[in-house]
Formats: sequence, structure tokens, C-alpha cells
Amino acid sequence: MEGKVKRWQGWLFCLAVVLAGCKSSETAESTAGKTLADLIGGMAVGGAEGVYIGRRMAEQKVELDVVLPRKRAIETMKKGEAVKVTFDSGLLFLKNASTLSDTAKYILRQLTACVNRYPDIDLKIVCYTDNAGETEPNRILSERRARGVRDYLAAQGVAAHRMTFKGMGVLYPAADNRTPAGREQNRRLEIWFLAGEQMMREAQLRK
Repeated sequence: MEGKVKRWQGWLFCLAVVLAGCKSSETAESTAGKTLADLIGGMAVGGAEGVYIGRRMAEQKVELDVVLPRKRAIETMKKGEAVKVTFDSGLLFLKNASTLSDTAKYILRQLTACVNRYPDIDLKIVCYTDNAGETEPNRILSERRARGVRDYLAAQGVAAHRMTFKGMGVLYPAADNRTPAGREQNRRLEIWFLAGEQMMREAQLRK
């Protein structure tokens, strides 16, 4: 009997180790992504309201997929109630600077027409760096880059009140900073498309 108990204890210990390993194997990207999504705002509302918002976001996503060049990622976030577009910052900015490249200006002009067809959607512009160099200069650079994108979109005709921006610097890495490929992936700019006040009011009418 004692032997059986010990064997069961051994199995339970192994199972606990496996489950703990599964939990800890969650990547830094996914863990940080969940936290960041909370910081971005635009909480999922669900129900009929969520269905309406999700449909509007799906329409926006289709247009973005058509007008934006291939070198980007477009993802549905927050249970379908937000869209995130991610660009490699090397595509948008001159090296170690906040100056927009000619490619960036072309992309943002294409984006403007698409964005203005959905005046009920707000934008949050978030920029990141890798961990090379000092933390505070990286944060300042990311802030300037995010602001530069906001300012250029505003100059092209996107209403300023629809946009906010944030420089995250080295926070919330998408990949491992210990590798060149990971650092490249971490140098990125995200534009989040979120339900604005007008869309939220329209969604509430569908309760």
C-alpha cells in the first residue's frame, strides 16, 4: 500500500512539473502582449455592441490589407474589437533618428485615405526600440518617432483628436533581444485601431 502511495505521489509530482513547465514556456512576447493590450485601452465590450464594433473593425482591416505594402503585419486584437498594424521601424525611419523615410511618407499617405473613411475609429501610435544603448535615450527616440507619425498623419488630414501616441522604448519586447533577428523584430512601430466615441455610441444603440 505504501508503495502505491509513493508511486502516486511521484506521478503527481511529475504532472505538476509538466504543468508548471507549460505555463512558464509562455513566451515573453505573448505575456508582454497581453499586458500591453490592456495598456493600449479600448476594452472589449462583447454582446451586440461587440459584434457591431467587430464588424466595423473587420471592414477597416480588409481595407488596410489592400492599401498597405506587404512589409507589415495586420492583426485582429481584443476579441475582434481592435486592429493592430505593425511596421519594422527600419522601414519608416532613418537609422538612429526620428526622421521619416520617403517610404514612410508614402505609406502614411496611403493610410490617411483609408483611415478617413472610418471617422469613428481612433488611432494609438506606439513605438519601440531594441535594448541596444541606454534606456532613456531609447525611450526618447521612440517617443519622437511615434509623435512624428502622428504629426505627419495630422498634416495629411487625419483629425488630431483621433490620435494619441506613446514611446515605449525597450519595454514590451516582441522577441529575444539577445539575437540580431530578435532585436530587429523589437524595433517596430504599431498603429492600433480602436473604437472611438462615435462608434461606441452607435454600438450602444444595438443593445
